[in-house]
Amino acid sequence: PALPCEGCPHCGSHKHGSVSGARFSEKASSTSEPVVCSRPPRGMSTCRSCDGGKCAYSVSYTEGSSIRGHLVYDSFWFGTELGNRAVRASFGCQTYESGLFYSQVADGITGMSQGQGYGPCLFDYLRDQTRAPNVFSICLSEEVGALVLGGTVPPDLKAEWVPYSGSSSYVVDLVDIRVSGASIGEPSSVYRSTIIDSGTTFMYLPPGPYRKVRDQWRNHCPWGACASRVAKGEYPDDYCYTMSTDELRRFAPHSLHFANGVRVNFDSRQYAYELRRGVWCLGVFDNEHNGAVIGAANMRNYEVIFDRDRHRVAFYPSDCGGMHAL
Repeated sequence: PALPCEGCPHCGSHKHGSVSGARFSEKASSTSEPVVCSRPPRGMSTCRSCDGGKCAYSVSYTEGSSIRGHLVYDSFWFGTELGNRAVRASFGCQTYESGLFYSQVADGITGMSQGQGYGPCLFDYLRDQTRAPNVFSICLSEEVGALVLGGTVPPDLKAEWVPYSGSSSYVVDLVDIRVSGASIGEPSSVYRSTIIDSGTTFMYLPPGPYRKVRDQWRNHCPWGACASRVAKGEYPDDYCYTMSTDELRRFAPHSLHFANGVRVNFDSRQYAYELRRGVWCLGVFDNEHNGAVIGAANMRNYEVIFDRDRHRVAFYPSDCGGMHAL
């Protein structure tokens, strides 16, 4: 994980940025200590750079966002069936944010990567210190969500599992996309190395499949002439309409098909998003190369369960708002 630190000269306001004392303070925490360059976290062979002897990091993303700072150890508190439990872990103390990291509402970021380029992820620290099962799940609705770490997969859960591979990302074998049950007609090879990534907001498809899905959205609207409802988006590749949620539900259902025969329904609430009140846009974009990304918007209204011991993932239809309220 990484979050803004007290005194950050270029960090956004975020959800709690205006609350006094809300940002992490190394000085105020009696249990914090810096990660020094001579002793990087387990799995991280060497610090990428040093800042006054502290292990520094700098990460940039494709769309232009970036974060940088240094690593710190401190205690994270988790709620468990047996009460609250402290877990000591390393995390990023941010001193600079740009792009979406600067403007986003969320205070920080955390990942569940299988790799350890910057040391273990927070979930790995939790498992090591509590012996929790190597399973986590994400459940997102349009407004809220739930993250379950170290849960147990019920033996009677009627879920359809998709195997994944990869040493860092979660790579699945997507072979086809269908619209109203009919294949869009692209070879399965173009989807090779598809990843499931909640850190990516939308879906990204190879050029051929993207054009098929885009053209379906642009040319087949439930009210007839699509052009009569076109609305302005934020970017040139945005395709948006003015419509009600009832009209949105009448767009053609899509489905994702995997090599082991599993199908995941992918309806308009997963492939479109509300840009502003009453304006809905296609949440699918051109990856500009082979391979696809199944992003957070596509995961909505499913509990997406990652069973890391058995290298499998399931999309289980769920009331994510209800999970959030528990």
